Amino acid sequence: MRYRWRVEKKYRDEEVKEFSERLNMPIPLTEVMLNRGVKDIDQARAYLKPQWSDLRDPFLLPGVEEAAERISSALREKKKIMIFGDYDVDGLTATALLSYVLRDLGGNVTTYIPNRLVEGYGLSLEGIRLAKEKGVDLLITVDCGITAFHEVMVAKDLGIEVIITDHHYPQDVFPPAFAVIDPKAGEEPYPGGELAGVGVAFKLAQGLYKRLGETDNSLEEHLDLVALGTVTDMVPLTLENRILAKQGLKRLAHTGKPGLKSLIQGAGLSVRTKLTAWDVGFVLGPRINAAGRLGDAQRALNLLTLQDEEEAKEVAQLLEEENNQRRKIEEETLGEARELVNKEYDLSQTKGLVLASARWHPGVLGIVASKLVEEFGRPTVLLAWDGDKWKGSARSIPHFHLFQALKRCGDLLLSFGGHRYAGGLSLEERKLPRFKEKFLWLTDRLISSEDLIPLLKIDTEINLAEVDERWIKLLRYMEPFGPENPQPLFLSRGLEIVGYPKIVGGNHLKFKVRSGQKVFEVLAFGQGEYLKFLETGRRDLSIAFSLSEDVWNDRTKIQLRAKDMQIGREERFSPTGY
Repeated sequence: MRYRWRVEKKYRDEEVKEFSERLNMPIPLTEVMLNRGVKDIDQARAYLKPQWSDLRDPFLLPGVEEAAERISSALREKKKIMIFGDYDVDGLTATALLSYVLRDLGGNVTTYIPNRLVEGYGLSLEGIRLAKEKGVDLLITVDCGITAFHEVMVAKDLGIEVIITDHHYPQDVFPPAFAVIDPKAGEEPYPGGELAGVGVAFKLAQGLYKRLGETDNSLEEHLDLVALGTVTDMVPLTLENRILAKQGLKRLAHTGKPGLKSLIQGAGLSVRTKLTAWDVGFVLGPRINAAGRLGDAQRALNLLTLQDEEEAKEVAQLLEEENNQRRKIEEETLGEARELVNKEYDLSQTKGLVLASARWHPGVLGIVASKLVEEFGRPTVLLAWDGDKWKGSARSIPHFHLFQALKRCGDLLLSFGGHRYAGGLSLEERKLPRFKEKFLWLTDRLISSEDLIPLLKIDTEINLAEVDERWIKLLRYMEPFGPENPQPLFLSRGLEIVGYPKIVGGNHLKFKVRSGQKVFEVLAFGQGEYLKFLETGRRDLSIAFSLSEDVWNDRTKIQLRAKDMQIGREERFSPTGY
């Protein structure tokens, strides 16, 4: 069984019908919006057409007002400012954003990105020492720093004031910084939602313009960076993130930044055409991340800030080569990790995985852990040897809060951080067996057997014959899709198989189905095992699918992207609402 299926029936038919009439939208698409929490006309307008004016007052985010005042003072006095960023896409785009903003405001700005393999994650002593050598008066962290108590103390002792901007969970005590800006650090949830690191930097920039009495319209020019970091970091695409991502993707498709243009073109995408969240998350993001994963992320930061087009093309080509190298290392690591799973675990007896190897490159562990979670459906920790300790990444499933689990193992760890679905950690060699034992005990205690079968949340059941071009147009307004705004998933039953199904591209299926008088093409990635059941003429096929447009030779047609299928009377449905 690939998935459990559940149709999300959250509202009564009469409620859906009434809202559908008010929206002038097909009932199934109205159900999709209700499933996304859109309950009235004002919310529908904000969801379908999010505007810059919908952004929250930046001073609602604790710490922004104090930080903006301190930065304003540094700008007036021509003090040297260092922006200290993380080495992933979120941190790099946040660093680039603040460097553009502060330089535009006349600031004396330098940037620093730690080397992942030498310094590790977060605010580093090496970076602080360099800041002292350069005469830095104010250090601003982006996408890191919320747990850097010792490092902030060292900076203060050296006469460097620190402002922390981050979006990760804090520990019990905040670092003694001049200001701490973190949506997760306040007593009350920030009303703008769970911002990415670049989103927090954006709010600081907004607050700075407001503090200086200047319009923040120039920030719109840099929404390409904000969208890039927000989408890649997989934060919920709701509230402010939705505004920033939607507006930013439009800006990215028309970017004037030479580095981003070269990156887009080098990846086989075209500038000035539509870019989707998928393009950013799975095509552009990995190319930027590759530099940081393999060591030196400075090249990626240079790409985001370069103004010379020829130089930008050279750097984009280097990142393309590094991404190819990263893919090769990732494939080798994934193969070895699978072998360890088969060797060390009985999957009928374990609900979690902890794997370690001195052979692995620490830069790809997060990606590989994500793939193992998708493949085995279990929280996974991968560890590589880092000179004198184990260091790694962890990924989780919906029913297991990873950060809380790591926190409960905190007495065995040198460091840890993250959120519900992803985290990082390090530990001593001698504590690995005890950590493994405790982590697996937690997974066994907190995860049910049913939790290990992925749940496919289907928005609604539809009559496929009703789908037309208007549906596709309305679905475009619902983009960008991502966490907490997933691409709508539909169910159609009793479909007739027509033509001759075939395997394409390895283990993918392509075939056609008929509903009423309409015939649709279906593409089912990784589901080649169903081929033997897809007999032409069968009329008992059920498909859970998303709708997409397939463009070929300037012709566009509606295509079903099958997430899962049922043949005959196989039962996969979980209990649902009404």
